[in-house]
Amino acid sequence: MNELEIPAISERRPPKAGSRTGSHSAAREQAILAAAAELVAEIGYERVTVDAIAARARASKATMYRKWPGKAELVADALRRQAESQSAELPDTGSVRGDLLWIVRSIALTFTSADGGPSLVSLVEAIRADPVLRDVVDAQIQERSRHDGALVCARASARGEQVDASRGPAVIGLALAHLFLRTLLGGEPPGEAEQRDFVEQALLPLMNAPA
Repeated sequence: MNELEIPAISERRPPKAGSRTGSHSAAREQAILAAAAELVAEIGYERVTVDAIAARARASKATMYRKWPGKAELVADALRRQAESQSAELPDTGSVRGDLLWIVRSIALTFTSADGGPSLVSLVEAIRADPVLRDVVDAQIQERSRHDGALVCARASARGEQVDASRGPAVIGLALAHLFLRTLLGGEPPGEAEQRDFVEQALLPLMNAPA
């Protein structure tokens, strides 16, 4: 990793006038997302209302509607932010196998909530019943599959590893679906040994380019 270059004191510029406003806005947004996650965990998605989220976050509904069209979009965003906070950006592990192992472990973590917040598994019924929530969550999953699949393939190609780049997003989507089902039916994500077997026996063969 390259060392962070810190400019000399004389080169530092004072913060822009709008930075405090931006910081306040970000803090308010985080408070709203946290309130949504807390309420969903406490009383369930179906019973949560925008009014309740606004009251918990001490925010106006007008502020919330400027960012999120409705409850479904707000809760889905809270779920996405929670998942992002649990896993860092995909590192370059040096091999396709290593990258896939890291992705599988990261996905498994997002299907549980160590801090008591909602998880994707806990929202199964809500996702089934609410078409807006279902569409938003599906879009988020598709975007993660495209991003991670393309990144793994690009890094593999740069290292000279043979992969079928067209399969990358589908392979990540398969990993998400498999881990979700195993967590739903098993009560917890599969352990490291099962995750490793899944990568080596299923994902890696699918990622390899055809002979």
